[in-house]
Amino acid sequence: MLRKISLACAINLAILFSSASAHYLWINVDTKSGDRGTTNLYFEEGPRPGDGKYLDPFIERGTTWIHTVKSNQPMPLKMSVVKKPGKRWLANELQVSAPRSIESFCKWGVYSYGKTEVLLHYYGKHIEADSLKDKNSLARAKQLELDIVPTFSDDGVEIQVLWKGKPAAGRPFKLRGVGGLNKNLTTDEEGRVRFKPLASGFHSMRTSVDEPERSGTFEGKEHDIARHHSSLTVNLTVKNTEKGS
Repeated sequence: MLRKISLACAINLAILFSSASAHYLWINVDTKSGDRGTTNLYFEEGPRPGDGKYLDPFIERGTTWIHTVKSNQPMPLKMSVVKKPGKRWLANELQVSAPRSIESFCKWGVYSYGKTEVLLHYYGKHIEADSLKDKNSLARAKQLELDIVPTFSDDGVEIQVLWKGKPAAGRPFKLRGVGGLNKNLTTDEEGRVRFKPLASGFHSMRTSVDEPERSGTFEGKEHDIARHHSSLTVNLTVKNTEKGS
């Protein structure tokens, strides 16, 4: 019992220790680049290019797919390294037009948070579609163990977080969007959160799941726990001037 309490304390301290410099997997699509747009994959604090300091595991073993409304089977994408002064990320000039979603996963490796060794996994998704029907058709990425699954409507967005296909209850959920939208939520018993966008534009969200009892070794490094991070980015449209809650 004492060991479990100590481990729980270590995990909490690790979260606090890492909050200022945490990196996450982010995906977007630049529709003005290439004939059909270019998808970009960043591993940074926010969904924008950075120095790419911790990008190497994504280059070595990350997997990225494109998913369309015409096919339930995601197709692999070959990502290439992009370098600009002080910036590094991954990109692919897309050959398939929207509506589409881009999905990615990487078993990143072991990282030390204080005295806790954590095996990190990252999942990401970007949905690009105009109609609610197409957005909802692309909402689920079954190959992602930790998936942020939205249901879009004219009244707002309902999110369900799924961990290995089952609702993930009591998980922290970070939401950022245009118009000053900035919420820290917690999923309910069915793994759900609900919100209304304040303005049309780019929105990002992320969540996480820990496996405290999953210790082991990866690439010769021992770890105490496993942690899974998932993100979703999407452009949302507000059809009226009423502000959401």
